[in-house]
Amino acid sequence: MQQVLVRTLLVPIALIMAISGCTSSSSSPDSSPSAAISGEISAPPEVLDNYTFYYVVDTDNGFRLYKEVQEVSVTENDLGEDKGLNSLTMLITGQLPPTDGNYQNLWRTGSKVNGITRVADVATVDISLGRLQVGAEAEQRAIDQIVWTLTENDPSVKSVKLTVDGVPVETLAGHVDATQVFTREPDYEVLASVWVDLLDRSDLTSPVSISGTACTFEANVSWELIQKAQVINSGATTSATACPDRSNWSVDFGSLPAGDYTFRAFDTSAKDGSLINEDTKDFTIN
Repeated sequence: MQQVLVRTLLVPIALIMAISGCTSSSSSPDSSPSAAISGEISAPPEVLDNYTFYYVVDTDNGFRLYKEVQEVSVTENDLGEDKGLNSLTMLITGQLPPTDGNYQNLWRTGSKVNGITRVADVATVDISLGRLQVGAEAEQRAIDQIVWTLTENDPSVKSVKLTVDGVPVETLAGHVDATQVFTREPDYEVLASVWVDLLDRSDLTSPVSISGTACTFEANVSWELIQKAQVINSGATTSATACPDRSNWSVDFGSLPAGDYTFRAFDTSAKDGSLINEDTKDFTIN
């Protein structure tokens, strides 16, 4: 009788020790409830995308559009999937100003985009209009900013209609017929004859090559390399084709010493040598 009692007591004790041992070997500090509660929620990864914007410069040849491609944080700007709408929202609200201080955005007037509707390749852009107080040429360039920016970021769009708060209007600033359907005009009538692709105030490493596009007489593009307000190098290059076609050009500098530089590309009249258009970009060699 006494021996049976001892065996009965030993079984529960052994079972408890086995269960306790299993629990101890499988636990870790990271799996404890307190560790899980104290962990921080990580931010979503930043998503970047290239957006193209067209800005305006009042040149010796009238108001001209200049192209700028910026790397935009989709996450930071809370952008949706409609790249065309995103581009016009940033342009018209002035949310993303040009990096080049010589460029002007005619739409920083309190206007905003209400939405875009598309039927085939025609987009109707509805805006709420701010104080767009410009002359006839600048009003046309403001419209061109919308047309060129939208069609660049959404190539499925070929033409643009404009409404204000859902209603067609005769004009935006009193000069241009806004009831028409707008398309890209010939680029030699709207765009600067030469520009530099490099973003202003860029950091570069050697070897240095600077490129752009141009539509010039006999494809000529003049250039200067400037440091401390002094021209340290100059020359000319040619784009792939002459105007009326627009094409690429480039200038190779090889290795440049560390320092701050300005690159200037410009187009001059074959008739009298007067300046037609120019574009300057500052950059740093680290």
